[in-house]
Amino acid sequence: MRKRLARLSRRDLLNVAEIQYVTARADSAEAAAAVFRSIDGLLPVRGVICILAHWDADGGIREVRQLLNFGYPPEWLALYRERRYDRVDPVLRGYHCGKDIQVWSQAFRTARSAAERSFIEACVAFGLCEGVTVGQSGAGGCASILSFWGNSLEQAARHRTIIEFLAPAMHGLLLRLSEPSSGGKPGDGGRILTPREHQVLHWASLGKTTWEIGRIVGIRERTVMFHMGNAMHKLDARNRAQAIAKAALLGILGHPP
Repeated sequence: MRKRLARLSRRDLLNVAEIQYVTARADSAEAAAAVFRSIDGLLPVRGVICILAHWDADGGIREVRQLLNFGYPPEWLALYRERRYDRVDPVLRGYHCGKDIQVWSQAFRTARSAAERSFIEACVAFGLCEGVTVGQSGAGGCASILSFWGNSLEQAARHRTIIEFLAPAMHGLLLRLSEPSSGGKPGDGGRILTPREHQVLHWASLGKTTWEIGRIVGIRERTVMFHMGNAMHKLDARNRAQAIAKAALLGILGHPP
């Protein structure tokens, strides 16, 4: 522990402590977005994705309890689900083999099968080449995976240390958000969309761009993408158009809350 602390400056430690404090008290998707914005100011991240799930014995995802996406292409998440990349992802395999933290480029070099190489090619096509993933075990076979995407994250022990220190608080956040009072279970459609997710879907259905939605609602473009990505996941949609269509069928595209 002392050796890891030595990697961080006094300012780093204060920033990490502040983010941990805020994360420990966050209880909504809006609050989670604020946490991710704080991380964005501390680390050179392009995106963060957090998944709380039950896992199969072979390391595949059996049931997603909570998913938060801030910055990853929603199309990538849809492709990942459709092709069941969780079963061939070398990063997940390394985590389930007992490694606390995974450096993507190192994990990718362990790929052997054609399916694994195909997965890596898809990562490259989306620009998801470098990053760091850390896991946090939980009770009843439920664990969280926190993946930080960034082309310079792998290059500094400081970055990896900060990510390791933030992991427990973010695991707790995912657990709180997965409780029924915080939104129910994935797959419940319009009943689990937050007011902000309703808003971004509503304006997207009217043809507004991400930038325009941000201006209308009063949030940043990346925050719009965060809420749109979560809405797409909850509606099991591959893209915005499909999310809008499903929301229309559920009757939730009227005036937003």
